[in-house]
Amino acid sequence: NGSSGSSGSSGSSGDGPGDEGTTGGPGMGDVPPPPTNAPDENLLVALVGDMGAGSAPKAVYQRVLDEGADLLIVLGDFDYGDDPAQFFKDMEGVLGGTFPVFGVIGNHDVAEWDGYQSGLKARLAKVQGAACTGDLGVDSSCKYRGLHFVLSGVGTIGTKAKHEQYIADALAADDSLWSLCIWHKNMRDLQAGDKSDDVGWPAFKHCQKEGAPIVMGHEHSYARTRALTDIGNKGNGHGATGLPELLEVGPGRTFTVVSGLGGKSIRAYEDALHKDDQWWATLYASDYHRQNGVEKPGASGEDGVLFMRFNVDGDASTAHGYFKTVKGEVIDEFDVVKK
Repeated sequence: NGSSGSSGSSGSSGDGPGDEGTTGGPGMGDVPPPPTNAPDENLLVALVGDMGAGSAPKAVYQRVLDEGADLLIVLGDFDYGDDPAQFFKDMEGVLGGTFPVFGVIGNHDVAEWDGYQSGLKARLAKVQGAACTGDLGVDSSCKYRGLHFVLSGVGTIGTKAKHEQYIADALAADDSLWSLCIWHKNMRDLQAGDKSDDVGWPAFKHCQKEGAPIVMGHEHSYARTRALTDIGNKGNGHGATGLPELLEVGPGRTFTVVSGLGGKSIRAYEDALHKDDQWWATLYASDYHRQNGVEKPGASGEDGVLFMRFNVDGDASTAHGYFKTVKGEVIDEFDVVKK
């Protein structure tokens, strides 16, 4: 499940009436053409934030490269030194100057955001087929190889209401089969540590309405929920439903992930805050590991990356996710079905 697989477009084959396989004998029916609004077959996306500088984030970038990812989305907090030059130097030393990289603003990026954003724009200009509208990394809607994702600064910069409206409008305006919601900060209920409630629930609810998975950074650990149908309602467990390893998403159903092990540091699991939470699938911190509901003894956290593969082997309604450490250990694995 960690292999890179094929990355060819699923929409390239013909679907005319004379194509082999489109019709059959009695009872066979027609073979439907692949949807035109789907990601490329086996598109592999890397998502990670809270990078830091030096050897640790370089090892994370190496994992992205070794895994055969087709693009990287950095979930904010690029280098913690207000040094865009250092961030891009570390990244390009491993990934080179043209690897598709997108990013969203983190709280440690605000002071020098112009530098980070200009560097991301320069990379974007080199990526054939990539398109982003809006304020890149703050309020932007991006499309690459059939995958749509909204990059938001909600909870980090500007007014929440403006970001919330942008998220809702961007999701509604795009007809892609798969959309992702991407921002840096989060809510305490939806991470493994003790970071504060920064984003507010409306942004999450917009993404839940559209069935868009939500991926964040900020907390330096890894935390993935089950499918959620009532985000913001803690008394109802945020509407957690289904199996931890098989997530169904669609209108009114999504899930959230924090992937904040990009190299800066690894934080502890806050048992007192989260021991009664019923919505978790997998948690991974410096001192705790629960994989798909089963606690794993002797946990010792390592930096790593969330990978999501879309349109798995030509099935446009499926995705496969996994978190792999820089040492190659898979500490979370799950399937997603788009209903």
